[in-house]
Amino acid sequence: MKKTAQDRFFQRGLACLLAAATLLMLASVCFTSCSGEIFSTESESLSLLPGDDQSSTGTGTLGLVTEPSTGGSMVITPSGDPFADAAHVMRVDFLDTGNADSILLRMDQTTILVDTGESDDYRIITAKLREYEIDTIDYLIITHYDNDHIGTASELLKQYDIKSVYMPDYIRDSRLYRGLADVLGILGESGKTQTYRLTEDVRIDLPYGSLHITPTHLYEPGLTLGSDDSHSLKENNYSLMTTVTFGEINLLLAGDAEGERIEEFMGALPDGAADFDVIKIPHHGGYDKEIGDLLRAAKGHLRYCVVSVGDSSLVDARLVTAMRSAGTGIYYTYNGHVRLATDGESMVVEQG
Repeated sequence: MKKTAQDRFFQRGLACLLAAATLLMLASVCFTSCSGEIFSTESESLSLLPGDDQSSTGTGTLGLVTEPSTGGSMVITPSGDPFADAAHVMRVDFLDTGNADSILLRMDQTTILVDTGESDDYRIITAKLREYEIDTIDYLIITHYDNDHIGTASELLKQYDIKSVYMPDYIRDSRLYRGLADVLGILGESGKTQTYRLTEDVRIDLPYGSLHITPTHLYEPGLTLGSDDSHSLKENNYSLMTTVTFGEINLLLAGDAEGERIEEFMGALPDGAADFDVIKIPHHGGYDKEIGDLLRAAKGHLRYCVVSVGDSSLVDARLVTAMRSAGTGIYYTYNGHVRLATDGESMVVEQG
């Protein structure tokens, strides 16, 4: 049959469409295959899953950098649970509570909560507790009394069985603090909850692992600082700093410690050894030169930093530089919850 001009036009158009579709398909395949192989030269973008024979320690995560300008990263969730058959497991959730702190630790059968976010973070925290079927918290550590650290403490104490509370020894003239003090007084009288205002270091030995909680000695105990309408920098320096040890893994949870407090803490480290695998960076993306000193002291041992912050614009560029110079993986909670799991030797970190 003789082809008309219209037929020839139609066939040429169809051929062009098929060619374009083929090119798009090839480009997609190339992008998919290449994107898993091209990594940033920044250290937070690449490490290995437990058991990978390229890593002598079997430690780390496989990550893709999503915000190179701030070091933010996202990780690929490993298939299955690499520690399902481990004798001991610690799991840590750094919750996405914006410019506030709330960190949930599960060390085998022991549950620890460090700080309780802002008042409007109650649903976030309780949703995570329900997810893990937690109704009892063995230890609540309140680093200091700023609203972004004690926001939901009173409500959690009312709704959950919280056995022990560790706090710094000062007073804040604020509504949230007064409410917290009232609830703790009632629970203390009933014998349900023991409250400890720390003026000296406390070590809590668990069946596998330990907590070492250190208060400041920079100021007198019992001072009244801050209010609903004002904030004293001394409050940040009252932060309890907690070292969590699980097998060979050490975490430092630094509250909102400012420069003087970090310097005091480092001065008390045995032989000045900052052997931390993970550091929760204090003060929501802020920077003091002493943070840089801590990161340099931990360099070579430090694997990950976690920054509890609500927006990338709040992260000081000097902090980013210091963390990257330390060769550490970096996670910001504005990218979502950060989850860490370890058997005491190897470690996996996920985000999202």
